[in-house]
Amino acid sequence: MTEQLRRLAIYPDQPRLNIKAVMQQTGVHVSTLRVWEQRYGFPAPQRSAQGHRLYSERDVELIRWLREQVDQGMTIRRAIELVRESGHPTTAPAAVQPSAAPTAPGDARLTAARTSLLAALLSLDIRQAHLITSTLATLFPVDVLLAELFQPILADIGERWMLGTLSVAEEHMISAFVRQRLLALFETRAPFARGPRAVCLCVPGERHELGMLMFALLLQQRGWEVLYLGQNVALAGSAPFFVRSAPALVVASVTLAEHLPGLIELARIVEPLQDHGLMLAYSGRIFEIHPELRRRMPGVYLGATLHEGVQHAQTLAEQLGANRVV
Repeated sequence: MTEQLRRLAIYPDQPRLNIKAVMQQTGVHVSTLRVWEQRYGFPAPQRSAQGHRLYSERDVELIRWLREQVDQGMTIRRAIELVRESGHPTTAPAAVQPSAAPTAPGDARLTAARTSLLAALLSLDIRQAHLITSTLATLFPVDVLLAELFQPILADIGERWMLGTLSVAEEHMISAFVRQRLLALFETRAPFARGPRAVCLCVPGERHELGMLMFALLLQQRGWEVLYLGQNVALAGSAPFFVRSAPALVVASVTLAEHLPGLIELARIVEPLQDHGLMLAYSGRIFEIHPELRRRMPGVYLGATLHEGVQHAQTLAEQLGANRVV
């Protein structure tokens, strides 16, 4: 991992890219870049004569690397520590400068809040869990909440369930809580949609929808108009809906092999509608366990991580001639 970081030193370090260009090339939202810069000291852009942030190609590659580590479960704080240890220059976070007011770094606050939230959920204190989550939602952007709050909690409860220390009822309750909060973010944090439209759904029989919900939220935060259909969507008679809604992408999620026929059924509906500008895309855990299935399935595989999927979706939309997402 350290060697991989050192190889990135070959990229030019001349500052020439603005923050929007970096977002488009890395899939990391502007708000997240600013959070990382303020709290962890990286990236450390230079400034133009007008005071605008300017990034180098090396910065872009390092930001991509950070995003990959976070998507794989590493905390952003640890990932940036590895960047420092590999010899890449960073600055100390403003919050921990000697002249700054003593305040907990953002990562520490999120870690503590995540621990408190999980404790509240495990003790069935749903009121406290909502209070903690509502407070965090006022402090952090959606992509940070997904990467550093909801995804780690879901991974934790999944592991507890597999080890037999968490009952099915508790796992369902916590998953339902996360689902409620994700749906609330759709309403409270929806930006003005200036980009293409996507229809997001789970194929017939598929009830694991939290990954699709988070993917749809990230699309929405990048300006997409999202029509979210939910879990276990029956497909009979859906062709007129797809034509009328005219999405750039129909995105489906499949977790279990037994639900693959639902994806094939969806493809049979969408493929004849390609003249209307529709394209089928999909993702899901089953395609990571059995990557050979990707070659046999219709449609376009979006990738293994949320950010990879969003970036791929934007590329597909551009290929279809959809409105450009800024």
